[in-house]
Amino acid sequence: MTITNAKQPKIKPENSRKQKIPRRITETYLHNSGLYYLQRYATSSANFRTVMLRKVKRSCNHHIDQDYAACAELVEALIVKFEASGLLNDALYLEGMVRSFRRKGLSKRVIIQKMSQKGLPENEILKVLHEHDDEFSGSENMDTDTAHNAEMIAAAIFCRRKRLGAFNTNTEAQADEKYLEKQMSKLARAGFSFDVVKKILSMPREDIEEIAR
Repeated sequence: MTITNAKQPKIKPENSRKQKIPRRITETYLHNSGLYYLQRYATSSANFRTVMLRKVKRSCNHHIDQDYAACAELVEALIVKFEASGLLNDALYLEGMVRSFRRKGLSKRVIIQKMSQKGLPENEILKVLHEHDDEFSGSENMDTDTAHNAEMIAAAIFCRRKRLGAFNTNTEAQADEKYLEKQMSKLARAGFSFDVVKKILSMPREDIEEIAR
């Protein structure tokens, strides 16, 4: 049987989407491009440098008459300019990210890892973490160790988000040893210590909800 007038699938030619030609590096282009990036993303000076140098490298690979070192100097000058104007502020960025990460239930270990990837020194990350945890994790109903409290609060929030521990309404699953091991593994991979994991998974829901602010 022959079928006529059947719609044939459209075949897109290979490489139909042309690659965008990178712009030549100028002071104005870097300023506008950098400003656009900062309007979309909060970032550290080190990460901003990485992003901008990636643009420079791509441009210099295409426009071979450009000098990479000279273009990189323009990036450094832009960073100094943005830092002076307050558009780049590592201290404020770090404080804001630590607050945000703690509200999302991230552990100390994961926060250090994420912020280190943005080029921030570990000693500064630890300092801001300590200040944040000391201010927001003190409670009459909790341990006097605010660092431990902060990890417990973060773990409680993490459990609520992932429906672990008392937040899992499947009572049969809660009684299963293998399921318990899986929950412990999830919390451990999220950076929480064995002590915190053990405590948070043994707490009743009303107690966890009280600390998962």
